[in-house]
Amino acid sequence: MPALPEQLTPLSILSGARLGAAEYYSPLLESSDPILRIGAWCMLLDRGELSDAQYPEVIALASEFPSIRDRAYRYFLRFFEYDQATQIANLAGSKTDEALRRAMACELSGDSAGHAAALRDLFLATGRLETLAELAGVEDRIAGWRGALPVAVQMIVLNPHDPALALDLFHYVHESRQVELLDALVALLETNSLHPAATLLYSAASKLMKGNAGGCLKTLGALSEARIARPDIAARLRSVAFLLTAEALEKMGDYRKAYAAYRDMKAISLGKPSGLEEFTDMVTQSAAIEIPTLPTDTRTNHFVMTGFPRSGTTLLENALAVHPRIETFEEIPSGSSAHLYLDRVLPTLAPDDERAAIFLEARERYYREVERRHRKATADVLIDKMPIRSAEARFMVRLFPDKRYIFSIRHPYDVVLSCFKQRFSPNIAMDHFRTFETAARLYDFTMEQWFSVFSLDAPNVKYVRYDQLVTEFEPTVAAILEFLGVGWDDAVKGFAQAATERSARTPSYHKVRQGLGIGVQTAWRNYRFLYESDAARPLKKWVEFFGYHAE
Repeated sequence: MPALPEQLTPLSILSGARLGAAEYYSPLLESSDPILRIGAWCMLLDRGELSDAQYPEVIALASEFPSIRDRAYRYFLRFFEYDQATQIANLAGSKTDEALRRAMACELSGDSAGHAAALRDLFLATGRLETLAELAGVEDRIAGWRGALPVAVQMIVLNPHDPALALDLFHYVHESRQVELLDALVALLETNSLHPAATLLYSAASKLMKGNAGGCLKTLGALSEARIARPDIAARLRSVAFLLTAEALEKMGDYRKAYAAYRDMKAISLGKPSGLEEFTDMVTQSAAIEIPTLPTDTRTNHFVMTGFPRSGTTLLENALAVHPRIETFEEIPSGSSAHLYLDRVLPTLAPDDERAAIFLEARERYYREVERRHRKATADVLIDKMPIRSAEARFMVRLFPDKRYIFSIRHPYDVVLSCFKQRFSPNIAMDHFRTFETAARLYDFTMEQWFSVFSLDAPNVKYVRYDQLVTEFEPTVAAILEFLGVGWDDAVKGFAQAATERSARTPSYHKVRQGLGIGVQTAWRNYRFLYESDAARPLKKWVEFFGYHAE
């Protein structure tokens, strides 16, 4: 088997995954990676597979690592080794609380790097794999797949037979879009007879990445015959398999079958779906809240980027983020912070209570969520990106009457089709994208909310057309920078390269990393049959409103 890429080198130990625990973990006990070394000792203790000769080393480690101490105490009790258990019991206090305290403090302050470091220490103190899972999430937010992949490797090294960890690892490798890396992982797991279903799935993904759509579909056909015992793993495999099927069929020009595959993908529940009226009801209720006239908002350097998901906000956000005077924040819970406060406090107010102070506090809570994440020392312009926030226009305009916005516009047909095709994380807004029909209805509702407040020539809104952004990039971005009150900087030309270093929080990132070569992206014409149906009727007026063509 060829040498493994550097990122996957620790996985060479998987050749011994079929051995007993003592033999498998033995090489890791001297690892220079403390997570693998201490994790391996924890695994042996959990499985009760220490030798008598290892007792002194375990006791020595227990004095430094609470994860070893707690497990060793239980281990020695289990085997009636009371002298050793007494030594463990008499050791000094734990580092667990200190690591946990630092993790909490860093999370509260928005210090992601500090949070990651504290979680590493917390794992060494507890030996719990769920702490590594949390660490992978934090590293993903910091640096995308590059940050999360090493943690995913560590997790499967420590627990090589967990199919969920294998899928997580494959996800990050696939996220890298490096086919050589993906092929190396597929070959490694095939050679060691580990996780055959996941390996087959991502073998198909590799073929698709190489342009072999037919080979991808043939491999997926073999996967469909596999029996998966765990329902959660089966759901994850099927969801990705349907996505790959749809993308392969698109490459082959069979769009009706591709649509059917996307529809099958959406029918798989990867989380509890919400009622489709829950989001629109929430927005309508917020719009009806009586908000008194509030003092002028002095934070004129704070902007909101909105529009609708898949309308070009991620491309624009990445372009602006590299400007030295601009810092962007992607889909953070700033609005949720204000809403949850109001939901809790407003029902307790008496008729004669002072309401203005309550809404000013809600406004402060919104800004606090932005500012606690502010890390870019040179930035004095802060942009809060949340595409679906346009649905809250009637609420926002009264809580933030002085707010200025950047609003992305793209052909409504392309926007809704693209939303339907994505595997978004479930929430009360994204659940509308489970069907094309409900996605179209959500788009219509959102635009109705926005344009009931703002016109296309509103002075506090900078409208940006996606097609102009990709075809007339520099003049379009220059006009946005003027609206933001900053001058041109050549750094924005390198946004695509900079995007490769950022976390892929939305499905748009893969295309952003291609730079302006992605083109205008008008895929809706391939799915013309959808726009001849009644489901597309709510979109037609917006196609005309924005001046696009529908033929």
